[in-house]
Amino acid sequence: MSAADINKVDNEDDNKTLDKLQIEAEEKEMMLKVEHLADDDVELRHDEGPVKTALSGDITEQGREVKPKFIPIGAIKMPGFFTRNSDREKSKEEEAIEKDTDNEKNLDKADDEAKSKQRFQFLQAYPFTKFLKQTPKKNEGENPGQKKRLGIFNVMYPKMFQRRPAEAAEATLASMETLEDKVDTPNDGMETVKLDVADEQDGKVATRLPLKERIRQKKFIIDDLMVCGVTVLVLLAVIIGIVIGARSGPPLERPLRLGRFITTQTSCGLVEGILDDGVYNFFGIPYATPPVDEKRFTYAQPLNKLSMCWNGTLECYEPAPLCLQFLENGTTVGHEDCLTLDVVTPHVRYDSPLPVVVLIGANTLAGGISPAQPSAMYARTKEVVFVRPNFRLGSFGFLALDILSNSKYPPTSGNYGLSDLIVALQWIQNNIKHFGGDPESVTLFGHRAGATLTAALTTVLNAHKLYSRVWLSSPSVIFPGKPLEQTQKDNDQFKQISKCYDVDCLRRLPQLAVLSATPDTWLGSDVSTLPTSDEIKRSWLVLDGKYLRTHAYERWDALREAKNIGKEKLFKPMVFGTTEHSGHSELLRMKHLNWTAEIVERMVNESYLGQKNLTAEVFALFDKSYAGLVELVSAVRTLCPLVSLARLRLRAPLYVALGAGAGGGAAGTGLAAVDSDVQAILGSFDSVMPEQRRFMAAIQQLFYYYVWNGRLPAEHDLIAVGQDALPLRGLPQCDLLIQKDVVPRHAHVD
Repeated sequence: MSAADINKVDNEDDNKTLDKLQIEAEEKEMMLKVEHLADDDVELRHDEGPVKTALSGDITEQGREVKPKFIPIGAIKMPGFFTRNSDREKSKEEEAIEKDTDNEKNLDKADDEAKSKQRFQFLQAYPFTKFLKQTPKKNEGENPGQKKRLGIFNVMYPKMFQRRPAEAAEATLASMETLEDKVDTPNDGMETVKLDVADEQDGKVATRLPLKERIRQKKFIIDDLMVCGVTVLVLLAVIIGIVIGARSGPPLERPLRLGRFITTQTSCGLVEGILDDGVYNFFGIPYATPPVDEKRFTYAQPLNKLSMCWNGTLECYEPAPLCLQFLENGTTVGHEDCLTLDVVTPHVRYDSPLPVVVLIGANTLAGGISPAQPSAMYARTKEVVFVRPNFRLGSFGFLALDILSNSKYPPTSGNYGLSDLIVALQWIQNNIKHFGGDPESVTLFGHRAGATLTAALTTVLNAHKLYSRVWLSSPSVIFPGKPLEQTQKDNDQFKQISKCYDVDCLRRLPQLAVLSATPDTWLGSDVSTLPTSDEIKRSWLVLDGKYLRTHAYERWDALREAKNIGKEKLFKPMVFGTTEHSGHSELLRMKHLNWTAEIVERMVNESYLGQKNLTAEVFALFDKSYAGLVELVSAVRTLCPLVSLARLRLRAPLYVALGAGAGGGAAGTGLAAVDSDVQAILGSFDSVMPEQRRFMAAIQQLFYYYVWNGRLPAEHDLIAVGQDALPLRGLPQCDLLIQKDVVPRHAHVD
């Protein structure tokens, strides 16, 4: 042996690890034992190892026949044990045993796949399952080191979510026959076989584990993923169904019939309105039982029975008649069966309810048509829903007599018109959502006598739930304070004129007879006259004990105290307002063709102000002209009484519409009449000059901001609305009249 060969052998010995050396020693010892035992019975083959000789032999030392043993797949190849050279052909018995083993494995694999397909065969058609089972394709020129991302979302799935194909498992877990020495592998006398595992595929191992154990070991199979996917889809479908069910109800917007007519529902039946000027008009919708015959002089009753309702669809195309009343010129208009309301809305839908403005207008509580009428243009442009209810006026609405009180228990009478408004507000709460309105945002907009009635309504117990805020234009501050018995005694004149002394007679009287029995002293208004010392004040409102129980001031004091202690829900926001020349009227202007300073001074001296020797002090603040006279009348009758109520008692904001705005411009009158603020808000104001248009814009901004937000844009106690809305620093004329005890004693009475 050459020196090179000796060095090579030494290097090989050095390269061997301790384990290999130990194994080699054990192998040699085993071989020696085998040689010793086989001297008599077995002839060893000199060209093969002892392990293969044992495998190919027929009997052991005990004389029993032994079949060849095969190392399970995945075992470690031990040097010299159960091995043979690769150039030797397999025996027939080895081939048969291997063939039977392969057949059993293939059958087990086929059974497992068949069971899996039977369990989840209905899932194979889902796109999600196909997506998980597809094999990514290698693109040409792709970097082998770059990982392939699946799906459009580039989601990298962990290895535990991937299932190896059967070919890869077979290639990885080779049998003992495929494990052979390679030419380029150095032969150190050691052979290696892989350890045996339970199955060829990780998926089979995971399948035999319980679900809880698979979750703990994070060994999931495709069945788990499919079940999770189906569960997520089912939960998603349930959630969508719940959401759709919660939103189920009437359609978002009502359809049109013939391009003009629209139908919606109320608590008493279907009603059909008409499209006109870009808004939907519903005229004459009944909200209470007709107050006729036996229901005359009784409180309003809602339509809460099917027998009171209508069949089919009620056509509400034309305005219904007004309630029976007196006009300023002494004529009468209207019908007794009048408890209906009008709704003007920009759309009839449910997804975006709009604020509601309830128009309550009357020149006096005896009658008079108010300019507080719904505006189609401002319903559309300002996105509000207008509602105008009819309510009883005059004797039909407020007559209090002892014979009427004694006909019911507990005894009471009067304020029937106030009960009409309460029932109308209840109807709005129940039905306005079907007209595109928001029952949680209801603004009461009262004008003149309607404002007085609205102010009284704010003192009714439990009525605060029916509205959100109040806007009062030129109301009276005189409210009833006498007991009901005293008021009934004062109204005995009606019984004498009508010659009716029992309830049945009163209810059988013709409508015109009831109007004729109303004394003239109960009619008219003192809003355009200076006070006198002998004037008689009579209020239509009474303390009936059912709706009005205490004086309004006492009730407001209690509401303000509730607000101070944090009970905001009991105190609703209120805004008062009037005009600088609310005492102006055409009847007053026509008294004299030429209003001179002497005429104005004589009228003041003849009034209560002259009797109090206040003429000089008054003319220090007012001009001796017609404009100065109506400004003085307005201050005594309306403006200064409101200042004493709003600023001193309620701490509520008060606005004053100035003549520089309402009557501004070269062609303007310079006067702000009693209706100018309401006309400007509702768009019926005749604005000719730019100053008047600016006045309209300024007061509209105040009102509609208040309707939408429940407060004014700027918090000021006094606001002067001319061509702009500006804070008013003071009213010296009101300071004088309040100090001299002229107001609120001589405020106008509706």
